[in-house]
Amino acid sequence: MLELTLNRPAAGNAFDAELYGELADLLAEAGADSGVSCVVLSGGDRFSAGADLHDLAAASESRRNVARAAYERFLGRLEQFPKPLLAAVAGPAVGIGFTLLGHVDIVIVADNARFRVPFAALGLVPEAGSSATLPAILGPQRAAHLFYSGEWLSAEQAVEAGLALCSVPVERLGAAVAALADRIAAAPLSSLAATKRLLAASRAIDARAARRREDEAFTAALAEPGVVPGLRTIAEQIGGRASEGR
Repeated sequence: MLELTLNRPAAGNAFDAELYGELADLLAEAGADSGVSCVVLSGGDRFSAGADLHDLAAASESRRNVARAAYERFLGRLEQFPKPLLAAVAGPAVGIGFTLLGHVDIVIVADNARFRVPFAALGLVPEAGSSATLPAILGPQRAAHLFYSGEWLSAEQAVEAGLALCSVPVERLGAAVAALADRIAAAPLSSLAATKRLLAASRAIDARAARRREDEAFTAALAEPGVVPGLRTIAEQIGGRASEGR
């Protein structure tokens, strides 16, 4: 079992171009390593505050393009990861910190976990294929409500809706996920990989098609008057913690 921990605590584990790129590289290495049978994504006591608004609202188009390319590479590795992928979620999981879970096989949450997709309020649209994955996981009504309203989903609601397998006390999260990962990793890697291919096949097709539509809509959203300046204002107000999960 290999654990990959998001490590930008000062920014609430917000995703910037560097973090996207590092995770993409680590997922590629883990996928190719015959000694790794199972990977766990974690974020300490705060899973992720979402995308770093400094990248989204950068005055430089080249910086925005670099961040977007790193995001696409990360999503590609996540979608195509060939082995069981687990997530241990404590605290807030916002924006991409929420939507990436649509590509994870098993999610275990701490009892203090909460989830939010604030795209509409920011003038943005769903991403990471979430316009397909979240309705499939949560049901169309609940997914639409979360996308439109930006309201929080609690740990208990996440389990009830099927986003997470179970909720455990925050102090037991690491042990619970490690125990499950070790149990999974005890199976032959060939069987795990074949099972992953079967489970991920239809999900990946739907998510990739959704991502293409989302990318077009996202580009159009950023071109709307006031959207990028609004994101920039939020980033300036919040400073180093500028993220969707403000």
